[in-house]
Amino acid sequence: MSNAMSTAPKPPLETALAALLEPLARAMVAHGVTVGAATEALKKALLSAVEDSSATPLSDSRASLLTGLHRKDVKRLRSLSDETPQKRSCSAAALVISHWATSPEFQDASGDPRELHRKSDRNGPGFDDLVRLARIDMAPGTVLNTLLDQKIVEQDDTGVLRLLTHAFLPSGGGAEQVAAYQATLSAHLTAATQNLLAESGARRNFDRAVRYSHLSDASVEELKKTSDEKAQALLQEINALARDLQERDQNGGHAGRFAMGAYVLPTPDKIRDESE
Repeated sequence: MSNAMSTAPKPPLETALAALLEPLARAMVAHGVTVGAATEALKKALLSAVEDSSATPLSDSRASLLTGLHRKDVKRLRSLSDETPQKRSCSAAALVISHWATSPEFQDASGDPRELHRKSDRNGPGFDDLVRLARIDMAPGTVLNTLLDQKIVEQDDTGVLRLLTHAFLPSGGGAEQVAAYQATLSAHLTAATQNLLAESGARRNFDRAVRYSHLSDASVEELKKTSDEKAQALLQEINALARDLQERDQNGGHAGRFAMGAYVLPTPDKIRDESE
């Protein structure tokens, strides 16, 4: 019986799991995350998943049975908070950048993000107004410090603020970068998982990729450049539309959410050869 069990094919998802976890494992090793911390995160994720899949509240015993977690773990994990200061500041910064880059009252005559003072002036609303209009539940000074620390905004000696990029791309290694990593990958993985679990005939999320091999480094670079430019243009277009629609909907008490992302993964010959 044991021999039959050992030769039985593994479920497809179990087979795919190692490949799915490899990029995450590299990030874990680089950031010093050990198997103990990873196990704790997995326990929390399993509990969240089983709670989300249940139409009614689960007792600690029932949650323990469905996940294999100890009842004490279930009770402890249910008392923890998901929200972290880094995650919150990352989301706030991204929203502020979006409004600054797309809202007409924060653009100059050429359509670029205009320079701002903290308070409103003869040119229009200031940075504090921007945070309020973006509906950020954080102090403007806290949001500004995050943007200044990440070199996304610069401030001159007179206090004038300039937006340096249209995207929240935090500097390497920081807590904000990890929060952005989480937000981007979790959204994509959620969309793909919903497709995987969707019943026959159910609506599926758009999730497509173009893959080519046997390319020269020059071809890889050309594809990367074109993809970067077109993806950025599309994201900026959707960003502007989403902001306009949010402004239209803001007094309706709505709670709908939307996420769209794009990724480009160039792999030159020399990188491929080193990994083989």
